[in-house]
Amino acid sequence: MSLDRRHVLLVGAGLVASAPRLLQAEVTRRYHSDYFSFVGSDAQGTVYLAHDNNRGQTGERFFADHWIAMFAEGQGVVPVAGSAHYPNPDKILESIPDSEHFQFRGTVAGGMRMVSATNDIDMVVEGLTPILRRQTPDNDYWIGAASATMRWKGRELRGRVIFEFIARTGFNRFTSDFGANWNNFNGLYLWTEDNRDIYLRYHDRAQPGVPRESGMTTVDGEGVMSDIDFKIRDSRPVSDRPYRWPTHWQVGFTHRGAPWRLEAETVALEEVADWRTGGFAMAVIRGDLARSDGSARRSFKGWAELLI
Repeated sequence: MSLDRRHVLLVGAGLVASAPRLLQAEVTRRYHSDYFSFVGSDAQGTVYLAHDNNRGQTGERFFADHWIAMFAEGQGVVPVAGSAHYPNPDKILESIPDSEHFQFRGTVAGGMRMVSATNDIDMVVEGLTPILRRQTPDNDYWIGAASATMRWKGRELRGRVIFEFIARTGFNRFTSDFGANWNNFNGLYLWTEDNRDIYLRYHDRAQPGVPRESGMTTVDGEGVMSDIDFKIRDSRPVSDRPYRWPTHWQVGFTHRGAPWRLEAETVALEEVADWRTGGFAMAVIRGDLARSDGSARRSFKGWAELLI
């Protein structure tokens, strides 16, 4: 059934009310995302790379983009070419289509390589499997972590990647309104000094089947966190705006039967977007993780993704 604006205006109020649902039911909408959060170091310091790769379908239209943030100790924010929408003529969703600036080889499960001659980046990530996962008939979301090496401008940085995968049916971020999805979202992607991983997310949005707090870690073995107590201890104002950027976090959680406590603070923050009532920023953070009795302490560095 096809309804254009002229036909809808000619029919009664009941059909007008149901027309959006009819149109939505007829159009295929799908969305896939592969997000790599890398933190690694060499003798010159630590480098942070957040590389989000998104694909979408609405009907016969296919979309793709990269969203990228990069930070290097001693240098600050690193400009990266290719953080933009790009064509997806081969209608690829399940894997990441190549763009002018980035090419991909391998698979998530078997190991991947991402190369950008434009940016002098060559990153190799070992095979990834889910540690934290939520699945429904229309949605698949999971988090994993693996060792990774990034060669950049003559440097060889060894570290870890925390990987976030999303596949959704009935939704396409490129053509759907998704602004209401974000309400004080804090995503922490952290690399410990002993080469382990911590992932935590918190948001104020209430949505069936999606907990406000979730997390996983590979410290003392892989596992999903429970009993998460996520607190924002401090924040800084944004000029002429009603919202504030979180700058200090304190989180308690249980992992493999033991209680842990994490404390983190902002080192640097880049404001990415502002929609007056809220905004998007990427912060480089650091802190310490220890058991609640003070034992097994280790420091960490990483990203905080903030959609406030």
